[in-house]
Amino acid sequence: MNAPSRALILKLDTLGDLVLLAPALQALRTAWPATRLTVVVRAAYAGLTPWLVPTRAGEAPVEWLTTTLDPFKHGPEEEVAERDRLLAAVRERAPEVVVAATARGNWLEAAAAAAVPAARRVALGAEAADAYFSTRLRVALGIEAAGVFPERVIPPAEELDWRRGLRLVSAVLGREVPATPPRISVAPDPARLAALGLTRGKYAVCAAAGFANVRLKTWPAERFAEVAAHLRGRHGLPTLWVGAEAERAHLAPLAGPHLWLGQGPADLPVLAGLLGGAAVFLGNDTGAMHLAAATEVPTIGIFGGGTWPRFQPAAVHGAAVVHPLPCFGCGWDCPFGDAPCLQAITAADAIAAVDAALAGTRFSVSPVERIPTEVQSVLGATAERHREAQAGHLARQHKLEELTALAREKDLAIAEKQGEIAALKTVCDEREKTILILDGHVRHFQAENNLLKAEKEVRDRALAAVTGEPGRAARALEDQAVHIRNLEAVRIRQAAELEELRRGAANREAGLHELEQAKHYGRLLGEKELVIRELSAGIAHRDRVLREVAAETTHSTADLRRIALLLRGYVRERWLRPLQARAYRRLVEGGPGELGVLRQHEPRPLRWDRALARHRARGADGLSVAVVTPSYGQERFLGRTLASVLDQNFPGLRYVVQDGGSRDGSAALIARHAARLRHWESVPDRGQADAIRRGFAHVVGELAPEDLMAWLNSDDLLAPGSLAFAAAYFARHPEVDVIYGHRILIDEEDREIGRWVLPRHDPATLEWVDYVPQETVFWRKRAWDRVGGIDPTFQFALDWDLLARFQQAGCVLRRVPYFLGAFRVHAEQKTATAIHTTGAEEMRRIRVRFHGERSDDGAQMEYHARRARLHGALTARLLAVGLRW
Repeated sequence: MNAPSRALILKLDTLGDLVLLAPALQALRTAWPATRLTVVVRAAYAGLTPWLVPTRAGEAPVEWLTTTLDPFKHGPEEEVAERDRLLAAVRERAPEVVVAATARGNWLEAAAAAAVPAARRVALGAEAADAYFSTRLRVALGIEAAGVFPERVIPPAEELDWRRGLRLVSAVLGREVPATPPRISVAPDPARLAALGLTRGKYAVCAAAGFANVRLKTWPAERFAEVAAHLRGRHGLPTLWVGAEAERAHLAPLAGPHLWLGQGPADLPVLAGLLGGAAVFLGNDTGAMHLAAATEVPTIGIFGGGTWPRFQPAAVHGAAVVHPLPCFGCGWDCPFGDAPCLQAITAADAIAAVDAALAGTRFSVSPVERIPTEVQSVLGATAERHREAQAGHLARQHKLEELTALAREKDLAIAEKQGEIAALKTVCDEREKTILILDGHVRHFQAENNLLKAEKEVRDRALAAVTGEPGRAARALEDQAVHIRNLEAVRIRQAAELEELRRGAANREAGLHELEQAKHYGRLLGEKELVIRELSAGIAHRDRVLREVAAETTHSTADLRRIALLLRGYVRERWLRPLQARAYRRLVEGGPGELGVLRQHEPRPLRWDRALARHRARGADGLSVAVVTPSYGQERFLGRTLASVLDQNFPGLRYVVQDGGSRDGSAALIARHAARLRHWESVPDRGQADAIRRGFAHVVGELAPEDLMAWLNSDDLLAPGSLAFAAAYFARHPEVDVIYGHRILIDEEDREIGRWVLPRHDPATLEWVDYVPQETVFWRKRAWDRVGGIDPTFQFALDWDLLARFQQAGCVLRRVPYFLGAFRVHAEQKTATAIHTTGAEEMRRIRVRFHGERSDDGAQMEYHARRARLHGALTARLLAVGLRW
């Protein structure tokens, strides 16, 4: 692969493992000399890092990022401050490549890799199934460990560990790198040698403990003492004993100088220098042994079978002394409790290896055979039974720990829900009080309405009593005009009060839209307002009639004209208007595909429009479709949304998912589909419009003017075949810029609860009413460029705003008679929560753009809304008999 600008290497185990990885790090530094290479290691080993990868001419220095976390001792819910600091540092560096080189997979590697989901992520070794580890990581950080590393490098079981690191780097680079063993050069400190009474090249170093991680792999100290006595007696070499502070009690009885490690970062360079100045090294399988081998000192390692032969030292001279047994590979879970593989090695075996190394013998494995064959057979059989028993025990232990973690997770969820219930109860109590207040207002307006109706009847009777005598008719008209003016003043005052109450009710309702009671009383208020509006219209009409009657009294045909006017008004009010209202209700309300109603029937299985598949035309292959899904906190529905797009397998798809930094499992869910996405990221944004704008910015440069664009919200669905249908339609109609179609309404479980059948596109209706289903809209890039894209100042009506600007820019819009998408109805959706506040203001802005001061013309809004519903109902009835119009 090409050299990235930033790369991250994770190496979180112990000293010896870090020394063995040095050749791999050096090979990576050579291959990528300009890359910002960051290596994460444990803080205890920071002092040795300058010698692991020396900086050479033309190469940028390696950055060492240290942490006090030990992922094999600390869980993801422990040391939270240090965990968050490290993950923040990883995100800040934003590596393009993440390589996990730790011998055993662990939670910290998974968390660090998940923090940069857009990076290429490669891990060493097969993915281990650890339910306990996975559960703790999910509970603490919401991360699913499975699949965090899409690439894994699986080495042979017995491959030496330093060669495994080189295999990993070769896989990352895509080519073989030279097999260079680890080599480190640190000069010994003469002052330290003098203080210890040692002379360079004339002493031995022995790490006789090294049980910081596994105590069982320690050869008996008295046997090391025998070898040390031989070194002094035969070769004249005193022995320097090295160990950690925790090993002081084990090593203190051994005669000779001691070096205690663990005092600070300078310990490891001092140890490396003392090892480099020694004549020979003797010790257990420890980090000190690998460090000695890297300094090219003759190295004798005493080995058991826990991990044999992976950690043989990469030494030039010396030997690995080992007693092969059939129970090897136990991982130091010894079925016999005392490691017979180590106990069987005698001091004489080690002395023979030391003498050979000092004589210049090249490094080799020195096998020991002291346990009889029949005893080895018994050991092998016993070890096999132990492995089987331990596997069952370990599985039960992990299951118990997993259940404990899950119980903790459920307890937290229960506590959170209890808090939500208490908060909702408080809100419900407040809303109940509000409902009682609204109920009183409704009763008040009902009384006012009855009063107005009574006054209207009085006026109608007075109008009917008008006679043919001009004088008396004129006086009656004058009296009625005064009365009408009084009624009009009352109507205006009541309308103003009603508007004030409507605004208050809307504000209260915005906080509790899901309560059916509040909805009910809100509808009653709307009905009363319509009644008052009808009364006002009736008053105005009768005012015109009275003026016409007064004018006609001066002509010879006055009587006939007056009778005709009265008769026409009577017929219109008595029969025509009620007939029109009944016809509208029967045709529109409760019919199939009714616009504006979100729940039309009980849930039933979702049926898609199978006719889409029959309309995939030739010539559509040249068109690409860019789809953006903005998302925040929608893990519950997001997977189904992604599947509705990706499962169409449209060849020209460029799909981008723009997540706003969700705190649920959205990022991990999206990451599982990363290979099929053009781009995805999970970063904070300024709302839905900003997320859509960011998403299209990643692909718009790849689109031709004729190519298609769309966005799909993270809780909605695209119909199967809709992408191919849209591409085919646009290919057949090059003059069309924008299309939209019918909508299916679904609930939280993907069950159908209704349908919206859209009438043919009417430009005048689009100026007044927001009725186009957003999830069914597709447009050409040339239209997007013509209007300048999405307006980030809109958060609710951004889809209507975009369509309105398309229309104002002269784009050709068409409604196609097919169901292209599904709109999900659920309690948390933005449509329900914002329509009375942000939504109302944004819709007013769009109407002002079209109509200026007339933007608040309620009569026009109602006319176009009723027109759209009527034409939609007619279209739905035609569709029901198989006619797509």
